[in-house]
Amino acid sequence: MSRTTGAPSFAVIPGAQVHEVLDGRAPEVVGLIESAYRVHGEGGTVNPPSYFLRFPDRPTSRIIALPASIGGAAPVDGVKWISSFPENVAAGIPRASAVLILNDPATGYPLACLESSIISAARTAASAALAA
Repeated sequence: MSRTTGAPSFAVIPGAQVHEVLDGRAPEVVGLIESAYRVHGEGGTVNPPSYFLRFPDRPTSRIIALPASIGGAAPVDGVKWISSFPENVAAGIPRASAVLILNDPATGYPLACLESSIISAARTAASAALAA
């Protein structure tokens, strides 16, 4: 669909741009993650089980689909698609890579695809900070 039909625009956001946005904003990220946990605690999320794609010929590797929906002040639906391929490290490639697809909760239209390895790392660090 084109923009003239009212379909939302779609953005592809590379890792460098994601890193630029998150760099130096650790306190803000911790606050956002805390807010997300509060929305979850209030029942404002849908967080179905993760789906693991495993490979018989590569038993240490996997790709995980993590769909979720969050309500609150900035509702969004989406899925994180994250891989773990430990053998990559020997080739100088990061072990994990991820993308995040975000959908408009009102229409279901995809809004963005973000390289999200840095987002996963930032969320993990923020969760650890909140637990401390």
